[in-house]
Amino acid sequence: MLRPGFYVALFLIFLMPGFAAQSGTNQGVSDRDTFTISVAEPTSSKDVQVRYFFAGGLNSNGSIATTAENNRINIVTGVDGHSAKAFKAIAFSPGCQFVTISIDNLSASSRQSEFQCRSLSTVELPGRIALSRFADRDLQIEALYVCRWASRFFGAPGSAFSPFSIARAHVETDGSFALVLPDFAGDPLWPSLSHDATLMFVLVDASSGQRLATLKPSPGFAKGKLLQVAPSYPEVELVIPASGR
Repeated sequence: MLRPGFYVALFLIFLMPGFAAQSGTNQGVSDRDTFTISVAEPTSSKDVQVRYFFAGGLNSNGSIATTAENNRINIVTGVDGHSAKAFKAIAFSPGCQFVTISIDNLSASSRQSEFQCRSLSTVELPGRIALSRFADRDLQIEALYVCRWASRFFGAPGSAFSPFSIARAHVETDGSFALVLPDFAGDPLWPSLSHDATLMFVLVDASSGQRLATLKPSPGFAKGKLLQVAPSYPEVELVIPASGR
């Protein structure tokens, strides 16, 4: 089992300045210091995950995105008197194509954009987990999309950020599961950018929501703990590392 707080720490190592979309309240922030993403119905703003990057003028780690009323996401672009000049974002909601936003000059822009879900077809990722350590629990498996192409899109080589949560599935008592994933190969960004991504898998206690372990594909399926995003998937065998990590 993971040590308490390990899963949080796993995500924090991805939270680089300007990347993480966090929840919170930002009072006293003027319109000129925010960028607004309007989410078109029937998608809810709470289901849209955003990763973003600032450039020029803003030298702060205090960038915060808040989900506001009227199905909008407001992203703070100014902190302590410093305002960002350029802004880029990647927005995703499960089952939808990626939406990318690129603004070279915020001061000359409307500071607004839209997320409209354009549905992707789905592909199944079947698999099996050896459950000797957690055989008495009701379990789920969560798939996370590690967006390696983001550093290229943001123009920030070597940078990393928190992955997107893309799907969950129930784990049967024999350890089998079937994840239904978006067919990322059908996204228009696939040929140029979004093929450069991997999947990470986490075992979850379905009753409590507690993350129990980061799973590792068996040798022959992938290198390390990650599986390459692909147009289709064979049955994957996942194992729980002895350390639980």
